[in-house]
Amino acid sequence: MSPSTSAILPIAGSAADLVREHPDRYGPILIALRDQPWRELLSSRDLMDALTAQGLEPSERTLRLHLQELCDGGLLVREGRRGYRLSEAGQVQARSLTANRRLGSVLYRMEETACSLDFDPATGLGSVSVNACLVPLAAIEAVCDALESVFAAGLAVGERVLVSGPGGELLGRAVPEGMVGLGTMCSLTLASVLMRRGVPSHPIFGGLLHVAGGQPAHFLEMIRYDSTSLSPNEVFIRAGMTSVGAAATSGTGAVTASFREVPMAAVPRLRAVAAELGEHGFPGILHIGRPGMPVLNIPVHEGRVGVVLATGLNPLACLWERGLLDRGPDGSRAQVDAGRPMVGPAPYADLIPHRDVRSAVRRILTSTTSVSV
Repeated sequence: MSPSTSAILPIAGSAADLVREHPDRYGPILIALRDQPWRELLSSRDLMDALTAQGLEPSERTLRLHLQELCDGGLLVREGRRGYRLSEAGQVQARSLTANRRLGSVLYRMEETACSLDFDPATGLGSVSVNACLVPLAAIEAVCDALESVFAAGLAVGERVLVSGPGGELLGRAVPEGMVGLGTMCSLTLASVLMRRGVPSHPIFGGLLHVAGGQPAHFLEMIRYDSTSLSPNEVFIRAGMTSVGAAATSGTGAVTASFREVPMAAVPRLRAVAAELGEHGFPGILHIGRPGMPVLNIPVHEGRVGVVLATGLNPLACLWERGLLDRGPDGSRAQVDAGRPMVGPAPYADLIPHRDVRSAVRRILTSTTSVSV
């Protein structure tokens, strides 16, 4: 995009024609919005930063004109000063534009996120990565039972949950009436802690991990991070391949996990960090291998050590298995996409112990309505 392309185009033909005829003009904007799925709205300043990151240098006037053209063409929706979002037609176009580009995009987004976090388990300060979703208040008792079982079994990351009531915000999104927003920490928080403690780790794949007797046994399935445009573990969950609830209650089942490799020289520091996390009540590292040796039936590269991390999606997987993430505010079945988790950073101080979620929701209800849980 450049100032020479700033003239407003006549909007003619379908939305697809608009993008096809001027891909260099509109494609980067749609891509920027598509690559920020955890943000409901992006301001023009946010979009300017995203385009600059793509190596483009549009003027503010040019960007405003192009945003207006996309709104006129039905690809974007503007919500006042709050910002812009993709319309349904815009989502279709953005997905078609970015399918090939997003191959392996999960990997670079993971690395970018890990570098942006600054949580310190010793002080309990800093930001963590959170997987968040909305659950109906009508099912909150069942939700709390499921969450507590997964955390008690050590299949989650850390021991805290982000909670937001109706009318509040969850990762920048409004929580509607009749719903509660819940967020569990992502394994990227652990990766960030390792990195800041001098333990570089390379993410290899998201896997479906068989647990037996409460211990990791072997991997059942895997999807490499550098060969997909989707979250591997979300794929397993939405395909109905997990049995996190059974793993939490009986010790045997299939859970989601992240497989990483670290340099052999970093193993002493890795074990020290694992011990530190344990001392501060921060579980999540499920297994540490030996140099050059396979880990749970998975070979590792020479000079590397395999590490298996729990994912923050395991508590949400348990909710999905019980049909609690695809329900509306009244507890009835809703659209499947309603259960898709959001991802984003949050201050660790905003999270509460998982044991306090039930009482926190009750307080929310007491303060907002006369209905008791």
